[in-house]
Amino acid sequence: MLNKYSDENKKIAMGFLSYITDLKDLDNLEQELELYSEDENRQLYLWKSNLDDFSGIVALSFSERTVFVEYISLNPSYRSQSNIFKIFDDIQQKSPKRVILANFGLNAELIQWRKNKEKLEKDKDMEETD
Repeated sequence: MLNKYSDENKKIAMGFLSYITDLKDLDNLEQELELYSEDENRQLYLWKSNLDDFSGIVALSFSERTVFVEYISLNPSYRSQSNIFKIFDDIQQKSPKRVILANFGLNAELIQWRKNKEKLEKDKDMEETD
């Protein structure tokens, strides 16, 4: 589940952001948080798996027709393709009319997620026609 970042979760967000190499420096990290709080087309979301605690952070940029996944930073114990897919599902649910795009590092997983969704839809259609 995606939860919009707020200042009350700043320390949690900073922890997840610190996993990103370019944001290990405190000044860069502060600038990143400021960027997302000042630009209404950019949003940070803390992600919860099925558990109560936050498991990662997701940075998104929005346009009229697209939502671009800037990055996903997860707690090391949650770094898996299935969790990335859950995050894409959550993004799709949050922005159903927008096309999801992703950075170069996430693009292969986004393509695989789309293929899996198509296969699930086909399987579902097959079951309904039987």
